[in-house]
Amino acid sequence: MKILKLVKHTNNKFLNFYELELEKEKVFHYYFVSRRPTNKVGRKDVCDAVKVLPFIEKTKEIVFIKNFRPVVNDFVYEVPAGLVDKNEEPEVACARELKEEIGAKVTNLIKVLNNSFVSVGLSDETVECYFASVELDYSQKLDECEEIEIIKVPLEKAPEFLNSHQFDAISFLLAELFLQKK
Repeated sequence: MKILKLVKHTNNKFLNFYELELEKEKVFHYYFVSRRPTNKVGRKDVCDAVKVLPFIEKTKEIVFIKNFRPVVNDFVYEVPAGLVDKNEEPEVACARELKEEIGAKVTNLIKVLNNSFVSVGLSDETVECYFASVELDYSQKLDECEEIEIIKVPLEKAPEFLNSHQFDAISFLLAELFLQKK
């Protein structure tokens, strides 16, 4: 398989539409989206986003968020997550997102998944995943388009909560992994 040409069709702030012209015996076209500038499309060494499962040690509670997602026109349960800013380390992005989305201060952070592709049939977006011990001592600092509710779930009730609410896949699997380790 040989890439002949990459064409960027849109010029938006957070997500763009690309077209690849490929050759494998014949020429064909492949379409995808990317958060990246053209010179970084498809690179494996770029971390686009983080997801972090917060745990309050003192009360033995996992903190989830109930987040309105316009693309499905509904609320989805998740763990805090966000984009890694330019020249920002993923660990710094974790702390920033936890403070913004749930008003938490990180007391311990453990990486549980190295930079990995999220949906390679559609996008080159990558994510790193973490567990964080947190203390809730700040107020949320949400973007104007965010609608996020903080949900604290006691550790012993987490399996039932996971199976009775609509989660995004990565958050669900991250919580399952956390429960296996506890």
